Amino acid sequence: MGIKPSKSRQNLIDNLDCRLLNIPDNKKALQLLTNLNYFQVVNGLENIFLTTVHPKKFNKVSIFDFERLYYDSEKIATEISRALDDFEERLKSSISYHFSQSYCMNINDTMQYTNKNNYRDDAEFDGYPLNSEQYAKIIQTFKATESRNKFLFFQPWFLTNLVQKNDHINQSFYRDIQYTAPNNIMTYQYDSQVAVPLWVAIETLPFGSLIYLCHYIKDDEMSNVLNDFGLTANDRIIFLNVLDVLKELRNHIAHGNLLLRFQTPAYIKFTNDFVNRFELNPKSRGTTGANRRVSYASKIYLYDSLKILHHFDSTKTVVKQFKKMFYHNMKNMKQGEIYNKRILKAIDAPSYRALKNLT
Repeated sequence: MGIKPSKSRQNLIDNLDCRLLNIPDNKKALQLLTNLNYFQVVNGLENIFLTTVHPKKFNKVSIFDFERLYYDSEKIATEISRALDDFEERLKSSISYHFSQSYCMNINDTMQYTNKNNYRDDAEFDGYPLNSEQYAKIIQTFKATESRNKFLFFQPWFLTNLVQKNDHINQSFYRDIQYTAPNNIMTYQYDSQVAVPLWVAIETLPFGSLIYLCHYIKDDEMSNVLNDFGLTANDRIIFLNVLDVLKELRNHIAHGNLLLRFQTPAYIKFTNDFVNRFELNPKSRGTTGANRRVSYASKIYLYDSLKILHHFDSTKTVVKQFKKMFYHNMKNMKQGEIYNKRILKAIDAPSYRALKNLT
């Protein structure tokens, strides 16, 4: 394809006109490209609407069909974000509760969640899955000796930064004259009698840090977390793969990427148990040789990701927005049924019925 030089918005519109895309109102089209990124809206969605690819040609499609589809997909993304937020809040609540019940029951033990001795080192487990894949860094981080490379809770300035950088965490509120910090925990630089409970601190963690925690938490506490999500202790690695997928979906939406083009990156690998449990359709199935795993499965699209999310949280409103998208296409376009099938193909859904089943 080569590197493309920058073009004026009018030149972009003229180029689309040459491809037989209908431009009913040039002024409104210019405003559309002022408000939205051409790469996202047109390049990102053109495979849905193109009649021919070489050369690129459209047939009875308007630039405002692109706009409508883009905003419909944004509404779907909003509903997915809400479901992901619910999932994340449940995970934070579960981790903080069960860990605190084991290690933080007394005032002096408030900061025991920053004590590395209360966690497990995954490197000690022979054959830990995906230890050469996406989990390699997580395993290495546990053993890090340089402060800047340590897991967030184990960094010496953790509590100081937590208080100083979060306005809702008031130093005086979390100060107790009866508090005496034990060994091996993080302290507040300016007052040794300040301690912030895990259920407060965990609300400041990004989703990626929660994944680290789910690797490090010992079996008893993690079994209780898994139970809160309808899983058993034997499902730990499956759940970690769930978190991998949901994190990628969350980041994809948060960074403003086009939802219909979502796929997990190739470096995120999946175990066979995970693929089989959720009946997934990864683009790469992985390979085995000489009775050992050579490579792992990878790359799933939006439909499979929604199947996973649906297992833990309602996706009813997500499917409802998809229904609206398909209805809008049928109502406004003569070939709406064709375009809807292309959308299903783009998200790797086997059928509209399969998508509707995620309610």
